[in-house]
Amino acid sequence: MHFPSTATFTARFRSKEAFLDSIRNNTSGEHLTVGNKKWSNADLEPTPVEDRKWTWYNLPLYWFSTAFGTAGWNAAASLIAVGLTWQQAFISCVIGSFISALVVVGMARPGVKYHIGYPVLCRSVMGMYGSMFFVFIRAVVGAIWFGIQSYYGANLISVCLRCMFGYKWQNWENQLPLSADVTSKQLLCFFLVWMMEVPLCFVHPSRIHYLFSIKGIIMPFATFGFFGWCMANGTGLSTIDAQSAAGAKVAAVTTTGWAIMNGINVIMGTLSPMLVNQPDLARYCMKSRDAGWLQGAAVFCAKVLIFFLGLAGTSSMQGAYGKAYWNMWDLNHAILDHNWTPAARCGIFLVAFSYFFSAVGTNIGANSIPFGADMTGLLPRYLTIRRGQILCAILGVAVVPWKLIATAQTFLTFLGSYNIFMAPLCAIIIVDYTFARKGNVHAPSLYRDSKGSIYWFTSGVNLSGIFAWCCGTVMGMPGLVAAYNPKLVPQAGKDMYKMGWILTFVTAATVYFICIKVRKPVVFPREFGDLPVSWEYLCKEGREGFFDGERDTFVDSPSESVKDVDVKVSDKGTDLY
Repeated sequence: MHFPSTATFTARFRSKEAFLDSIRNNTSGEHLTVGNKKWSNADLEPTPVEDRKWTWYNLPLYWFSTAFGTAGWNAAASLIAVGLTWQQAFISCVIGSFISALVVVGMARPGVKYHIGYPVLCRSVMGMYGSMFFVFIRAVVGAIWFGIQSYYGANLISVCLRCMFGYKWQNWENQLPLSADVTSKQLLCFFLVWMMEVPLCFVHPSRIHYLFSIKGIIMPFATFGFFGWCMANGTGLSTIDAQSAAGAKVAAVTTTGWAIMNGINVIMGTLSPMLVNQPDLARYCMKSRDAGWLQGAAVFCAKVLIFFLGLAGTSSMQGAYGKAYWNMWDLNHAILDHNWTPAARCGIFLVAFSYFFSAVGTNIGANSIPFGADMTGLLPRYLTIRRGQILCAILGVAVVPWKLIATAQTFLTFLGSYNIFMAPLCAIIIVDYTFARKGNVHAPSLYRDSKGSIYWFTSGVNLSGIFAWCCGTVMGMPGLVAAYNPKLVPQAGKDMYKMGWILTFVTAATVYFICIKVRKPVVFPREFGDLPVSWEYLCKEGREGFFDGERDTFVDSPSESVKDVDVKVSDKGTDLY
């Protein structure tokens, strides 16, 4: 371990004893790596107390700000399109949101108790090397969705610019060929959005909670205001039953049960990426209750509420305009087409800008921060969360999102099936934490790659976890194949896909539960193996993943004691030996 130069050392520590005391008490201000550099850096270590700035209202406001966005408003369109009546769609939303709330609390628990993110937590479940695959696939999807969400935000910025400049913006001639799959206005707006997002990538996650708090306050006001205008200037709820007409033929050949199950799957799919991301956010909470039942209630209430508002608001304007505009930006443009007044322009500008602000915040919380955490987990020597976020922004442009949206519908279908890959992982993490380890995660072992480490498993891979994940994922594969070629899969396989999230989650959870009963995992290291395994023993009384007295003896390896450390001072710096 390397420390500052001789002059800096002399100024800060008057003696070797003072220096060693600063290490023992961690008061020197220097960063002490837990484990070797191959597996650890400042962003991968348990979040220090000074960075735990999220309190009881930050995560609930995060969920309110996430739900009250374009995806939440448009969610009803996905369910009506598959043939559900609005009543069936609403039931699906209630059930799906309730299940999501339970999973959110379950996924947040290890993060808030041990203050570790998803890449590190994944090591305790899949092994030191096995976890890398699951970190990588989340990172890839995060980078792609960063670009796509930025492109969606560009459409909202285009609405704002139309409100400001009127026909000059609306009639701006496109200078790009049709083969570009993007117009000059869209491209300009995309890079405007991108330039506004990049500075936020430099903000450390421990301090980004202010963004979500502001979003959580603004978005309900903007949404309820927009909903009220739609009710007052449309036909109200009198035409809401007409929303089911488009899916009448589908509903005629689909039983109510399968239709509702498909709706639940759609709702769960919209939240799936954020469910996996929970440890990356909960690790910054001050207390365990800050990531507890209150945020679960926020998930449920916000999701159900925005679903109804989007359904009712769009229905009301359909009655007035004769056409359903499910995308927020399309509905805003339609309102401007029918109400080109100063009041309408001002109101639509505020709504569009609020939803753009929400899209940016969602992009940071659901894509940028998780990608940064993943890159830190994969390359801890070279990347931090900030550097990873900047890389995510660069890759978000490199994937050329407008091309993906315009020409790769099957690829987007694959992205939409993200839940059949992540739902089994959520199940395994929750079962492992709750039943296999009884809430105990040994923090130092998360950064050790020695064969004696409890998270080394078999050559760095937990075969039980991999097997359970494969079993869960396979259950959703027939439906994924049907999305590409429906003729290859019988109706039974398509029906299985309609319950994809629940089916893959339950399958993986059941298989892994059986595996841990057959081959019980090691919970505590060998030197502490005689201690009884009780519920969350390692996070009680301020242990936070360490056994009593273990912090004082653990510097760079389990056998290296602070008492045995020597100090060598030279012109090049101060080193520990």
